[in-house]
Amino acid sequence: MTPPAGELHILPHHNSGRWLVGTGEERLALSWHTTANEAEDAAKRYASDRGTNRIFLHDRYERVRMIAPREARSSTRR
Repeated sequence: MTPPAGELHILPHHNSGRWLVGTGEERLALSWHTTANEAEDAAKRYASDRGTNRIFLHDRYERVRMIAPREARSSTRR
């Protein structure tokens, strides 16, 4: 199932110490990661693939910040 475009959330899982990437409305888990950096990279890939324009990172202290989705990469290499 492909989540709708809109927003993604990177959330810590307090019991396991892992990080999940999920959609905004349903908190549908798209993927699980060992580190916040891995989760952020995955969220940027999901955002690029699905046209999502907002990613929110929720840290372990319940602070939230918006991070920019990755810019589209040029397919031309030199």
